[in-house]
Amino acid sequence: MANTSGNVPIGNCVQAFEPYIALNSHVRKPVIHISLNPSPKDILSEEHMTLLAQEFMEKFGYGNQPYIVWLHEDIDRKHMHIVSVRINEQGEKIDHNWEAIRAQNICREMEVKYGLHPTFGEHGERELLSLQKVDYAKGDVKAQVKHTARTLLECYSCHSLAEYNTLLNLYNVTVYEVRGSVDGKEYHGIMYGALDDDGQQVGTPFKSSKFGKVFGYEALQKKFAASTEKVKKDKLAERTRLEVIKAMQDIGTKEDFARKLKEADIEVVYRINPEGRLYGITFIDHTSRTVLNGSRLGKAFSANVFNGLFNNPDADRTRLIPPVQQDTPRLEREERPEDAEHRQQENQSHHQSESYGSLIDTAVLGTIDIFSVLMEDDHTHEYIDPAFRFGGKKKKKRRRRL
Repeated sequence: MANTSGNVPIGNCVQAFEPYIALNSHVRKPVIHISLNPSPKDILSEEHMTLLAQEFMEKFGYGNQPYIVWLHEDIDRKHMHIVSVRINEQGEKIDHNWEAIRAQNICREMEVKYGLHPTFGEHGERELLSLQKVDYAKGDVKAQVKHTARTLLECYSCHSLAEYNTLLNLYNVTVYEVRGSVDGKEYHGIMYGALDDDGQQVGTPFKSSKFGKVFGYEALQKKFAASTEKVKKDKLAERTRLEVIKAMQDIGTKEDFARKLKEADIEVVYRINPEGRLYGITFIDHTSRTVLNGSRLGKAFSANVFNGLFNNPDADRTRLIPPVQQDTPRLEREERPEDAEHRQQENQSHHQSESYGSLIDTAVLGTIDIFSVLMEDDHTHEYIDPAFRFGGKKKKKRRRRL
C-alpha cells in the first residue's frame, strides 16, 4: 500500500530498492528518474499530483515497482520527481524501449481524461522566460548548468557546437568537446562548465554523461543537423539577414552596430584577438530563435568584412555594404490571406513533427507532452574520461616465496 504521508525515512526508501537491484547485477544503471511538470495554468493540490503520479506509473509499467514521489518547487513552479527501479521481482529488466514516446502517450491520455492544459511546445517557452544567468555563488551549479543548457538547446536553432557555446555564454555557461586516443581507441565527449560575469570558467566542469544522453556528442550532432534543416526549410535566416543589412547601412562603431541590432531583438557577439582584430561574429536572433555565425548569412557578413568596416577608415563601404533592396523583394511581397493560412498550417505541422522527432532522439529535450516528461536515458553509453576508464588500476603485488 502506498505511503502518502511524506514521512518515509530515506533509509526505508533505499531498503525498498535493494532487493530488486540485487536480483540482477548486469543492469548497469538500475534506477530511473522521471520529472512530471504540469502546466502552471493547472492549480493542483498535493493529493491530485500524487494521484496523477500513481496513475502515470501504473500505465508506464511501474505500478508494481517500489517508487518514490516528491514535490519540488525549485524552478518557479510545482512539479514532481519520481525515482524507481528498473528491475522487477523476477530479476528482469523492465522494457525501456520507446520510453519517452510511451510516456508522452500516457500523458496525453491523462490530459484529456482530467481536462488539463496541454503544454505542447510550452515547456521550453516558459522555462526561457524565467531563465537567469548561472550564478556560481548560489550553489547547486550542476542543476543550474543543466537547466540552462537544456532550455536553450530546446528553444534555439544552432548549427554547430561553436554556435551553441556562443549562446550558452550569454547565460554564464560554456560547452566544449574533448577528444583524443587511448591505446589506439579514439574517444570524444562533451564537457559543460560555469562561467563568471567576465567569461572565465569557475569550478569543476561536468561530463555530459552526468546530465543525460541528450547532452552528449552524438545527440548534439543530430540536434544541430535538425536545426540546420529547420533554418533552411523555414527560411529563418532571412529575417536576421535583412535586419543586419539595415543596421549596416550607416554602420559606425561596434557598439553602435550592436545597439541597432538589439532594437531588432538580435544580439551580436564579437570575437576579437589581443591585437584588436575581429576574427569572428555571431548573430543571435531572439525573435526567430536562431544562432548564426556571420558567414552563414553570406560572404558579405563574414568577420573579415566587419573587421574592415570597423577598423579600416579607408574601406570601400559602397562595395562592402549590401543594399537593402537586394535581399528584400521576396520578403516585401504582400502575403495573401490564403498564403498566410497555408504557411501557418505548414509551420505548425512541421513544428509538431520535429518536436516528436526530438522526443525520440533526445528524450530530455523533446518535452512536448502535458507533463513535459523529463527522463534520464539510463541505458545509453556514457562518455568516460580515459584517465578513469583505462588508468588508475593498481598493479597486484606479487608475493615473495619464502
